Amino acid sequence: MCRGCCEYDVIRCKCPLQGTPVGYSVPCCRNAINECDPCIIHPGCSIFENCKRCNNGTWGPRDDFFITGKYCAECRPGWSGGDCMKCGGVIHKRQGHLVLESYPNNARCEWTIQVDRPFTIELRFMMMSLEFHQSCRYDFVEVRDGDSIDSRVIARFCGNNRPTPVQSSGPSLHILFVSDGYKNFDGFFATFQESSACSSSPCLHDGTCVLESSYTYHCACLAGYTGKRCEHEERNTENPSGRSKDKLVPGLEPETVEFFCNHSYAISGNARRTCLPNGTWSGKHPLCVRACREPKVSELVRQRVLPPQTPSRKTPVHKLYSSGLGRLLQSAGPTRGPPVLSQLPQGFHHLYSHIEYECASPFYHHSGSSRRTCLKTGKWSGRHVSCSPGEGSKELLRPTEAHWPWLAAIYRRTGSHNRTTDWQLVCSGALVNQKRVVVAAHCVTELEKVYPLDAAKIKVVVGKQYRDDHRESKGLQHLRVASIAVHPNYDPHILDSDMAVVKLLDKARIGEKVLPLCLSDSQGEEVTNEQGLVTGWSPLPDSSLGPDEKARVGLVHLADVVPCERQYARNDVPVSVTDNMLCASHKPDYEPSNICPSDTGGILVLPGESKGLWRLMGLVSFGYDQGECNPDLYTVYTRVANFKDWIESNMK
Repeated sequence: MCRGCCEYDVIRCKCPLQGTPVGYSVPCCRNAINECDPCIIHPGCSIFENCKRCNNGTWGPRDDFFITGKYCAECRPGWSGGDCMKCGGVIHKRQGHLVLESYPNNARCEWTIQVDRPFTIELRFMMMSLEFHQSCRYDFVEVRDGDSIDSRVIARFCGNNRPTPVQSSGPSLHILFVSDGYKNFDGFFATFQESSACSSSPCLHDGTCVLESSYTYHCACLAGYTGKRCEHEERNTENPSGRSKDKLVPGLEPETVEFFCNHSYAISGNARRTCLPNGTWSGKHPLCVRACREPKVSELVRQRVLPPQTPSRKTPVHKLYSSGLGRLLQSAGPTRGPPVLSQLPQGFHHLYSHIEYECASPFYHHSGSSRRTCLKTGKWSGRHVSCSPGEGSKELLRPTEAHWPWLAAIYRRTGSHNRTTDWQLVCSGALVNQKRVVVAAHCVTELEKVYPLDAAKIKVVVGKQYRDDHRESKGLQHLRVASIAVHPNYDPHILDSDMAVVKLLDKARIGEKVLPLCLSDSQGEEVTNEQGLVTGWSPLPDSSLGPDEKARVGLVHLADVVPCERQYARNDVPVSVTDNMLCASHKPDYEPSNICPSDTGGILVLPGESKGLWRLMGLVSFGYDQGECNPDLYTVYTRVANFKDWIESNMK
């Protein structure tokens, strides 16, 4: 669901099934690249709540959508069909997952999971977000021990708590999902895996578990180990084989052999070996070692890998053995040093390795686990880690070089030819929805004029981290402009009501690097914060930074208009600070800070008190015409809160 302050375009439409007008936009309005808006959930048209991408659906007055029946081309995960309302099915696989991303009212889905005999199935729910009820009466997931709706019920789940794993007694499970006609939540994600006596990896020292039935097994031990579970070590023996398997590589001479490992193992040694003329094999003998593949995280997440360390858990028995009496109970034996770890390929980590995560910026909100451990099952503990723009620390704000995903670079065309060099970066704006950018009016008008520039002479770039576009190849979105609305009270001489809304011809693709910024909660909201952050692009590049130059960012302290006006008067620059303006001075005493607000066409943002989200509060309007940035001098900003209603009227 979208945040209340970031609503998208409202387009009148009809429900395809009933044909009755509902007056809301469905999340399936086609844009230039056939993408639809998955954000709005409207009360009348539930049929398209699960759509992600459409072949048709412009929702114009003469749309042939209802006649030709061209429906959605891509649905949210877990849904299918032209109306994105079909779900469930029979799954015959050794392992896989079930996902239901969001769900509409009155949905019903049934899955049957099957594995080969004599195996059983282990089902684990990794995420669950359903309506809560003490008896799971409304929205729920029901698991049955068998292949039909008549099988015995194992469990019924709802709410947000992660359920315990479910184990079948046979080779099939039946899963039923039901939602009622009231509330919608985020759905669920579950994984399943064929289970047997070998699933718990009972063989020690990298022995191979050989299944005899779903309940019995024996271990094929590496050379040097014996016992039912390979628990006994033989001395002075060499390990010639390991757990690796070999096969001939197609297209190569038979003398070359390639080795590979089963799932949850990584190969240590050379994966490919060649028979040499002297009768020996090249490279190092490969072994399959239990390991975890490193989890993927975004560039907004900073991680630190710690070496393997067996967790220390102080149970009562541990405490007993660590006491004086406990030492008497222990039999004397040889003391072993720490094990020598095998070298693993890039991207793999040994068992009990740890990764600690934090966001690259204190102003980003961290979700997921802050520390994950490689378990002996080859999986990572905890939950997937991500970072998104949030309130950050509640203590004193500090500037940072973090990427602000709502920051939009405003370019003007300087020539008549369509070349890259014809565009000049002049200002910064704030993306407030997928097709609207709020910007100071003086950025998109001729000097001392009230009418906007031709839309073809303006373009917007979002997802931008470096001034030089050649510095980054991914994430940049160059968006064309459809029209520009300048506030009717804009005065280019005193810069009162210095406000404009740029309507985009191209729809911004929302992701980690591109997110809309919220407006203030109410029209004319009073600014109670004493400080805020200003970020934006300077029209003049910094030659000392070259291609590594990023958007400027710095801390400012807000001030009353009276000392602001008096300071300008003392410096022979008499100004009138109207009610539509804010004053703030730059405080560069908190590092890193590289901004000079009066020389940067930037935006002023403040952390929200209630929602923990950043809000747009100001646009750089004017400052002193000086060669250097004096932190004691005030810069004047457009007070965005005074224009909330006007901005929202131009977002429809």
